[in-house]
Order: sequence, then C-alpha cells, then structure tokens
Amino acid sequence: MKDLDLGVEYVIPSLGYRNVREQHNQDERKESQDFKYQKAKPQHVDCLDALEAAARAEGLPLDISVHSNLKILDEGHHKGKYHHGRNLLKPFRITSKHQHPVDNAGLFSFMTFSWLTPMARLAYKKGELFFEDVWPLSKHESSDVNSKRLEKLWLEEVTEKGADESSLRSVVWNFCRTRLIISIMCLMLTQLAGFIGPAFVVKSLLEYTQQSSTDLVYSLLLVFALLMTEIVRSWSLALTWALNYRTGSRLRGAVLTMAFKKILKLKNIKEKSLGELINVCSSDGQRMFEAAAVGSLLAGGPIVAILGMIYNVMILGPTGFLGSAVFILFYPAMMFVSRLTAYFRRKCVSVTDERVQKMNEILNYIKFIKMYAWVKAFSQNVQKIRENERKILERAGYFQSITVGIAPIVVVIASVLTFSVHMMLGYDLNAAQAFTVVTVFNSMTFALKVTPFSVKSLSEASVSMDRFKQLPSTV
Repeated sequence: MKDLDLGVEYVIPSLGYRNVREQHNQDERKESQDFKYQKAKPQHVDCLDALEAAARAEGLPLDISVHSNLKILDEGHHKGKYHHGRNLLKPFRITSKHQHPVDNAGLFSFMTFSWLTPMARLAYKKGELFFEDVWPLSKHESSDVNSKRLEKLWLEEVTEKGADESSLRSVVWNFCRTRLIISIMCLMLTQLAGFIGPAFVVKSLLEYTQQSSTDLVYSLLLVFALLMTEIVRSWSLALTWALNYRTGSRLRGAVLTMAFKKILKLKNIKEKSLGELINVCSSDGQRMFEAAAVGSLLAGGPIVAILGMIYNVMILGPTGFLGSAVFILFYPAMMFVSRLTAYFRRKCVSVTDERVQKMNEILNYIKFIKMYAWVKAFSQNVQKIRENERKILERAGYFQSITVGIAPIVVVIASVLTFSVHMMLGYDLNAAQAFTVVTVFNSMTFALKVTPFSVKSLSEASVSMDRFKQLPSTV
C-alpha cells in the first residue's frame, strides 16, 4: 500500500480478468514452444464487443451459448450451404455426433418419425417425462441462429428497398424458401400418388374383376402397385409435415427473437400499448408457425383439380367438366372467405389489444380501484370489450365452419351432378367408370379439406407480419 501513488487511478483486475489473462499467457507460451516445430502463422485478432469486454473485465459470467451455435454452424460452411440438408437425404445414417436425434436421423427415420422411438419408449416405461428426460434443443432450431439469419435478410431488404418499401413477407419467404419448395414438391408427390392409385390402378382392378379369364401374376402386380402408391402417398405426406413443422419452429423463434430484441431496445413505446406488444409476442408468433406448417398445403389443390378434370373428361367425356367445375369453383369461394377472415382478424386484434391494455391498467392500479369502489365500473367496461370481441370471433367462426362443413360434401355434390347429367344425356355408365370417377373425386378431397385451414393461416399470418413490421423502432 505504501508504494501506491494516491494521485493515480488504479484498476484492480477481477477474477474473470485474471483468468482470461492467465489463459492468454498460457496460449502465448504454447505458441512459443510450438514455434520451433511449425512455421510462423499470421496472428488473428479477436474483436470483442464492448459489452463482452466489460463483462470479462468485471469478472461476470459469460454465456457462451449465444455464439456457440453460430460457430458450430460455421464449421460446415466450407462443405456448402446445404451440407446438413444433403446428409438428411441419405436413406440411413448411423451417427451420434449431434446432440439432438433429429439431426442424426436419415431420410426414412426423419419422415417416419422413428427418431422419437427412444423418447416414446422412455415415456412408456416411466409413465411421465421430466425436463431432464427431454433432449437439448437442436442447434438448427436455436432462436439465436435463426434470428441472426432473419435479421441479415431483413437488413438486406431494407438496404435494397428502403425502410418504407421493404416487405417482411418477402423476407420471410426468403427465410423459408428452400424448405417450403421441398415441402411443396413432397406434397405434389403425395397428390400424384393419391391420384395415380384410384385413376389407373383401381380402374385396372375393376376392369380385371369383370373379365372371365384369370391372371394371378397380373392381379398380384395390381395389388402391389396399389400398395406402393399408398406407401409413397403416406410417407411423402409425413415428410411434408416433418419439414413444415421444423420450418415453422425456426420461423417462430426467429420472428419472436427479433421482436424481443426490438422491444428491449425501446426507450418509449410511443402509440403502441403494452397489451398490444404482449399480444404480438404471444399470439402473432403462433400465427407465423401455423402459416409455415399449414400454408404450403394450399399448393396441392390446383394440381389435383387440373389432373382430375382432364382424367374425368377422358373417362366420361364432356360431362366430366361438371364435377371438376364444382371443385374448381370451390377455390374462389375459399379466397372470398380468406378475405373475410383477414378482415375479422384485423378487427378482432384491435379489440383484443384494447382488452389486454385495460386488464393491465386494472392490475397496475387495483389499489386505487378498490379504494374508490370503481370495481363495478371497470368490470362493466371489460365485459363490454369482451362481448364485442366475442361477437367478432363468432362471425369469423361462422364463416370458417361453413367452409369446413362444405368441403366433405363437395364430393357428393360433384358425383351426383356429374352422373345425373351424364345419364340424362344418354351416355353409358358402367361400374368401372363410376367407381373410378368417385375415387378420383375422393382423392381430390384432401386438398379441399386443408384449403380452409391453409387460407385461414396465411391470411392471419399476413396480418401478423404487418403488426411485426409496425413495431416502434425508436431507440
């Protein structure tokens, strides 16, 4: 103490600083020892941000997981952007280098979800699962990794088009583009397999049953072909769902992390209420997940409608247009319902934000409300807002239920209309033609059943993206 000059300010290094310095000295000694055996290498300077440097100087614990996932992903950059995706195309993989089993899975394990078998077996044995029984999060689903990638795409969009003209929809599409294209291709394979089975294999089976002669080999080949078309249809559909769910989880984590970062940097929320910010982070993030998980299923409808129309015309003649027209006219009706759904969604969101804001005010000032006996007045106000919100949700539910209820009976309407007009015009109709047309109509019902949900999820996600973009940016 007597050697210290009181007129000079000293910085006492903390434990974290000493550990970093000791590690740095050890690295220097190791490099000097290896210098005689190796050629001289250029020195690399690691640039740390001010916050991390301050944390090291103060001896604060550092969370290295923030950068670890990015470093792990950067290890494979020299192998290509889609190195991990190409490994997934391998039919079978025997590896355990990744911390999550889904990253070690091959194509068959991924699309059949067999990588979940150990977890299901453990749940069956124990009867329940605890937090320590669940695998760590995959690095590819990390919100930090995906949010940084989404932020990079957003900055490129803003730089190219400006803050006002930039579109969050195009950024989200670029974020999910490759996986959604592969998912749509798998969906096309599903629709083709579901169409080929009834259109050709079932028709051949029906024609074979009407023949007097028998051919065992031919009949077994038809049965095997029908089995293979069903296997391809089910497995490709399972692969579509597996891709969509992973894409949705990545998109939801990236968007919510960007929103959290943006909100945490705000000094004031301007015209946005606290309830609206809570609603954005809670419900709108789920809307993004649903859009990525279900929205791509809308692409399979037009393909099946066109194939079904061409095939029915080839089988029945001009009357085949009637049944296909019923299916085709159903899609404009879905687009009309989607516009109504988006309208009710925007209207309901504003009412929900008002209700959440009112409840936050009541909870913050509950003592004053109790003191001045304003409980009844505030409860009536909240009840009025909730009643308005309920009416809007009921109207949206009515339109949604109409579309969901009409979809299953479209097949019946199309079949009755087609066969009635076909017979009234004097055309012949045998059993093979009738059953083939009905099975083709049934294969087209999947696209009709998922269309209302796809349209609803895409319309709601469009409103959510507008709300995410409108978050205040003043820092």
